[in-house]
Amino acid sequence: MKKWLISFLMTALVLTGCAESPSSTSTNETNNATKTENISKDQTKKEETNKTTESANDSSNKSTSEETSTNEAQSTESKTSTNNQKTAKANSSASSSKVSNYPTFETTVTRVVDGDTFHASINNKDEKIRLILVDTPETVKPNTPVQPWGKEASFYTKSVLKPGTKVVIERDAQERDQYGRILAYVYVNGKMLNETLLEKGLARVAVFPPNTRYVDEFRQIQEKAKQQKLGIWSIDGYVGEKGYNTNSQSSTNSSQSNSSQSVSSQNSTSNSTNSNSSSSSSTNSTNSNSQPFQNNPADDVETNTSCKDRIKGNANSKIYHVPGGAYYDKTVDNIVWFCTEQDAQNQGYRRSQR
Repeated sequence: MKKWLISFLMTALVLTGCAESPSSTSTNETNNATKTENISKDQTKKEETNKTTESANDSSNKSTSEETSTNEAQSTESKTSTNNQKTAKANSSASSSKVSNYPTFETTVTRVVDGDTFHASINNKDEKIRLILVDTPETVKPNTPVQPWGKEASFYTKSVLKPGTKVVIERDAQERDQYGRILAYVYVNGKMLNETLLEKGLARVAVFPPNTRYVDEFRQIQEKAKQQKLGIWSIDGYVGEKGYNTNSQSSTNSSQSNSSQSVSSQNSTSNSTNSNSSSSSSTNSTNSNSQPFQNNPADDVETNTSCKDRIKGNANSKIYHVPGGAYYDKTVDNIVWFCTEQDAQNQGYRRSQR
């Protein structure tokens, strides 16, 4: 009886538990679902909040990044522009100073002497500079008359080499000549002045070895000016291998465009033909009063030795010779010295043809 009762009670309890279990489970599931839903909503809100925050942060970071990138780009562009300007300036400076493949240096002009000579300040010292391989007609040489086209050459050089002008100097084999002048090819604004004088017919090629670096180029330039009869080449027979023939000075005056020189030449011609002209009278008076040289081969006396080593005249032939002439050194008897060719001509001498 007891066993049966116990068995009945246990069976009843089991049945009771089975009946209540679904409800409890359902409730728990409902609660769990509610909690899960709430948690899901919370997570969704948090995720939305986080997304919003992240979006804002991303937007801010993107803006900051863009600003930083823009600033960096502008800074880079500015630096690049500055560097380009510096490079361009450096290249420009290098280009202005790089005028030759040979060593050069820059100096400042102080004054101009004539067409081919000027002064410049070098190492705080005033130096006289002579253009190499070119020779312009004389304008300031002692005991030498102003030669045709000399003034034009001097004027041009003075217009280019004004005091304070920066020039670039290039030397050749020798630094100085026998007079202590610096020998140079001179560049002004990238152009060689030596060449320009030849191009304009204001100078001739003058070769003094060993300074012959550009002699071939210079002769080509000279030939073009000669063909065009520019400047000194407009006068037939004026330019010689040793210098300028001053006997052509009268023809120069008539060929140059300067009207005052032309008038002067015409007046000179007129005066020379006019017996009543004062200048002609003066010349005739000088010639009539001068005593003819009496030849005495035994003494070989040289007269007017104060002008020795300049113009050498032969008193017998009445012919004078210039330094470098074919018969200058061969003339040894009855020598009369003259300081200038004009002095010799005034005494009735004529220039040797060689």
